[in-house]
Amino acid sequence: MSHLEERVNIACPLAQAASRLARFFQKHGNADGDRARLNLGIDVEVPGLPISLALQRSVIATIQPHHLPADMTPRYNVEWAPETPGPFPLFRGELVVEGMDDYDSFRLLLTGDYTPPLGVVGKSFDAAVGHRVAQATAHDLLDRIRILTEEDFGADEAAKGLSARIPEPS
Repeated sequence: MSHLEERVNIACPLAQAASRLARFFQKHGNADGDRARLNLGIDVEVPGLPISLALQRSVIATIQPHHLPADMTPRYNVEWAPETPGPFPLFRGELVVEGMDDYDSFRLLLTGDYTPPLGVVGKSFDAAVGHRVAQATAHDLLDRIRILTEEDFGADEAAKGLSARIPEPS
């Protein structure tokens, strides 16, 4: 089993984290916002090759709230699996919203585990390249969440500023 941990800072108020995450999954999946279909694309540097490999795979990501009584910020169970079965690892982990020093931003922390497929061959591949593929996949997911969240937040803030400047009709 291999462990994965990635994080990203998001320029959006901590108080909006739960609703913005739900919006991301609604935009990429079902209306309940708990399942999404994502094509996660990554570039992987392979030792000994002069160029990076571009890999893309379609995964079904599932997110479910998993708030504990003592939690001050949202927490979710996260899983993803390839849309088409094949020799790809299944990931299970947790997506946790963490506060930053100011409340104008938050951090997403994705941690979890996956078992490389194909036994000993898979473990060797994971040691050489596979773990970097898993990290890049996690980073791609977090980066997509960050981009959409920051764009939506920026658009909402711009709309507030615009409506404050437009005089009411008499």
